[in-house]
Amino acid sequence: MAFPEIILSPISKTTPDTLLLPFFKAEKKENEKLKEKKEGPGYEIPVLAGKKFKELADIENYLRLSQCFSGKKNEISLMRAYKLGNAHNVGLVGLGQRSGLDTEVARQVGAAIYQFQKRERLPTVSIDIQGMWAATRESKRVTTLQALCEGYYLSSYEFREFKKADQTLFHPHGIELVGVKGKDCEKARDKARHLVEAMFFAKVLGDRPSNTLTPRELARLCQEMSKGCGIQCQVLGRKEIEKEGMGLLIGVAKGSAEEPQVIVMEYRGGRKTDLPIALLGKGVTFDSGGISIKPSDRMEEMKYDMMGAATVAGIMQACATLKLPVNVIGYIGAVENMPGGKAQKPGDIQRSISGKTVEITNTDAEGRLVLADLIEYAQKQNPQAMMDFATLTGAVVVALGSVTTGIMGTHKGLLGLIKAAGELTDERVWELPLYDEYEEDLKSAYADIRNSGGREAGSQKGGTFLKFFVDKKTPWVHFDIAGSAWDRKDKNYYTPKMATGVMIRLMAQLLQHWKSLK
Repeated sequence: MAFPEIILSPISKTTPDTLLLPFFKAEKKENEKLKEKKEGPGYEIPVLAGKKFKELADIENYLRLSQCFSGKKNEISLMRAYKLGNAHNVGLVGLGQRSGLDTEVARQVGAAIYQFQKRERLPTVSIDIQGMWAATRESKRVTTLQALCEGYYLSSYEFREFKKADQTLFHPHGIELVGVKGKDCEKARDKARHLVEAMFFAKVLGDRPSNTLTPRELARLCQEMSKGCGIQCQVLGRKEIEKEGMGLLIGVAKGSAEEPQVIVMEYRGGRKTDLPIALLGKGVTFDSGGISIKPSDRMEEMKYDMMGAATVAGIMQACATLKLPVNVIGYIGAVENMPGGKAQKPGDIQRSISGKTVEITNTDAEGRLVLADLIEYAQKQNPQAMMDFATLTGAVVVALGSVTTGIMGTHKGLLGLIKAAGELTDERVWELPLYDEYEEDLKSAYADIRNSGGREAGSQKGGTFLKFFVDKKTPWVHFDIAGSAWDRKDKNYYTPKMATGVMIRLMAQLLQHWKSLK
């Protein structure tokens, strides 16, 4: 998968196929002028974002007559064989309302431009973004540029590993962004690329079918990535996992012919004396539900039940390539949940690393069992904070849909930092409560806790189960990405029906500006 090229130039240095002109949708003041001039009902001429030029009057007249373009966000109209300067075509790019221009709009516009190039088979385009910058606060210009680059790169994602080669497919070569210069701009573009490469690694892991992404293959790919990034990676097989006493994780894997794996990736970018930040990922490479088997409808999507693991792997890659100033250890529990003859059954009791006992009342509530052992294993390193990522519950999809990630945890300061990072990166999170009352439904007559409660507040009960294994002195937050990890239709830079790579941008922001917790 070749990345398109993004060239930054103070003035245009290339001869593009197409020159893109960015336009804002007409604001009220412009609307009033149109009414005074009686330009005609129902059409408002968009406003060029940038310096005017002599040919603009002809373009505005063309728009007035054709009414083909209004400047709304992500709208792009091609004037093919319309010569302007050295370009042979002109593209009109909609930015939406001037007052609404922000990083998320820029990200979506970047994605729309790439998709436009691909659709119209345009190898290279050029766009002067000084007009966009003029409408953006100076302190936000570099991050807006980064977001534009992120959207452009993200839209180039394809997963064609199992498709026949198609020579007719067209892939744009790149884009020239005119009107930008300086080291800060180059760093922003390069940061966007590193983040998107990490997201692509997570996306490819998710999109591969479970017969080719077994726990062992997931471990191998994480080792391969780690070696290329300078990350230390250790893999524990069944014997080592049993030796560590991970009875909950082993219990999930019992019904599968595939051997479970625990993957530990360590990145050291902080001071030697800094305690690590622990990141934990649920890596159920396929989830049939086990003996509590799922309905067959859409069960093929359960290859995505390892997106928590993919997220952690992507974050670790981002930490290394961006050289973030922190010490981070990523833990992945990779298993298959299958209904084999040796599979654990409802009513079984399993034991965690620390000896806590769990009554299995639902074998389809397996991800929390994997994470519970990882939590106790990670706590041996005395982390300064711990965050886990999992496609844990369908209940979070019912509560929040796919447009945001549910979070819950034990430390208000850490939750606050995560929310702030989400605002800065446009990766939405929403806090759900962990009230003590939820513990009542997880009480067991036979063990210390049971792994599933009633249908009400399913996400919070999953979080409450995990909290049972968290040391009270360890700041901890759980990310339930079951709704946001794949098949997003709300953002044009996500590929429909495929993995998204959510939370990698957020976590890179959080870790780059990490603050010690009190």
